[in-house]
Parts: sequence; C-alpha cells; structure tokens
Amino acid sequence: MSTFEDYGLTVGDVQSIMSTELHPLILLAFCHGIHTCSFFIALYYIIESTQPIRKRITLASIISFLWVANTVILSLYWEYVGRLFISHGISLETEFNFNFASDLRLALPMNVLRACTVFVADLILVWRCWVLYGGNLTIIAVPSLCVIAETISVCLIIVSAVAKNNFISASRVNWSLVYYSMTVATNTLCTLLILFRIVRVSGIGASLKTYRGIIEILVESAAIYAIVYIALLIVYAYQFYGGVAVLTANAYPKVISYSITGIAPTLIVARVMAGQSRPDDSWTRPSLPHMRSNVLSITESLQFASAPNQSAQTTTTNSGNIDLEAREQGSDGDEGRGAPASQDARKI
Repeated sequence: MSTFEDYGLTVGDVQSIMSTELHPLILLAFCHGIHTCSFFIALYYIIESTQPIRKRITLASIISFLWVANTVILSLYWEYVGRLFISHGISLETEFNFNFASDLRLALPMNVLRACTVFVADLILVWRCWVLYGGNLTIIAVPSLCVIAETISVCLIIVSAVAKNNFISASRVNWSLVYYSMTVATNTLCTLLILFRIVRVSGIGASLKTYRGIIEILVESAAIYAIVYIALLIVYAYQFYGGVAVLTANAYPKVISYSITGIAPTLIVARVMAGQSRPDDSWTRPSLPHMRSNVLSITESLQFASAPNQSAQTTTTNSGNIDLEAREQGSDGDEGRGAPASQDARKI
C-alpha cells in the first residue's frame, strides 16, 4: 500500500486535499438548496400556465430530470465523504489511500449523471438560441457541433475509466480538458448570441437602464452558467502547473458547476412559463426604440402636412356655403319684389 510520501506530498498537502472533499460538500448542499427553490417555483409556474399541455409536460420533465440528477449527485457525494471521514478516518494515511483509490460504484454514476445534465442544459441553450433567431438553423450550427464534440469526449472519459485504459495522460489527449473546452465554447457562443439578440431587439439603453432588462440579460443568456464554466476551465487547466494549491481550488468551481447546470435552464423555463419573457414571434419583429420614434415622427409629419389641405378645404366649403346662402336670399328678395308688379299689371 502506497503512502503520501511516495507521491512527494507532506502532511500539510494531504490535509489540504482532504479539506477539499468536506468543504465543497457543504457548498454543494447550499447550491442545491437554491436549485431546489428555483425548481419548485418553475414547477408552480408550469402548473399555472395556460400554454399547451404538451409543452408544459416536456419542460416539466426536463427540469425534473435536472433536479433529480443533481439530488442523486449530492447523495453520492455525501456517501463518498461519509466513507472517507467515518469508515476510513482512522488516520490521515487511510483517508489518503481511500481518496486516491478508484471506486467506480460512486464515481461512475456521478460522472454519468453530470454528463447527462450538462448535455440537457446545453441543448436548452441551443434551443433558446433557435427560438430567439426565428428558427434559423445556421445560427445554431456551431453550438450544435460543440455539443456533439463534448458528448464524444465525455464518452471517451467514461470508457477509459471503466476499461482502466489511461486515455488521460501526459503523452495522450487530455479528454477532460477537451470536454471542458467544448462545454465552455457552447455556453459562450449561446450566451453571446442570446445577449446580442436581446440588445438588438430591446436596445442597449432599455436593456441596461432598467432592473427588468438586467434580469432578462442574466437569465435569458445564462451568463452565470457560462462564467462558472469559464472559471472551471481556467482552474482545471492551471492545476497541472500550480501544485496542490490550485488542485484544491479546482474543487469549488467544480461543485458549483453541478448545481448551476440545473439552475440556469430552470430559471429560463420559469421565466418563460411565468410570462415574463417576450413572445416567440416578437424576436423577429423590429421593435427597437429608435425605430418606434421614427415611425411616430413620420406619422406626425404626415398629419401636419395634411392639416393645411384640410383647412383650405374647410375654407372653400364655408365660402361655398356662404355664396349659396346669399344666392338663396337674393332669389327670395326678387320673388318678393316681383309679386306686387304682377298685381299692378292685372289692374291695368
């Protein structure tokens, strides 16, 4: 049985590594509580929504799968930490040996469930991009390719873990790094595309000057989801050069990514079902504020241009009415003057 001295580690290094198993569990439980709250709020809006039943069932099934998967991940992680510090907590050396032993009964289900949640979350982001751009398949071509690449890479990671084949080594491709890179590429592209669409439709002033616009940007674009995975990629890539300190720091964005993978799509679904998002057909209509002001100014100018014509027509009509009345009065006076003359003629 190997000891931590064989790996060139000190007692302080091992204590730091062991602490990264307990403290991230507490952080994961806290983040899962936030996920649970957002899940039940989204489920309430789905039940109260008046949208088609098929759409509601589909969205409810998706967010339910994400919540159940993250709950199982938390349970497996809790079980692992319990075994580490209780069943094998006799000494620091026994904890170290159990930590570095590959127990596929706990690690494999966690990795599979995590890969499934990331896949579903990325598909929701790609679907949201497709909706915002009016069903344009060209827009989602690159993000879709990134989703396929990350699926292939995570399958290779799982196969290498099951088959005990060291795919991930210094002399071969680091498929975990490829997986994180493709995930970050998908999240970043979808976030930027959604952000550009929101600003294009709403306008930069309306999007950033109001609380509602800021919430729309953060939720619709899943910006927090992308930021967490960018931080995870940076820390994971740097851990090969930064030693134990960076290795311990990698655990915190990793457990945050477990919950944020479910929180970001759940918030999008809750916003759509609550009626707070824009209608799907409004994203393809020009609704920029400056365009609305131009339309109003053009309408007002047309009204002002037609006003002189209307006044001229009114003046002409009034003068015509006055002439007609004068003629009628003149004809009446002629008839009154002609009546006595005809009577005098009869007398003669």
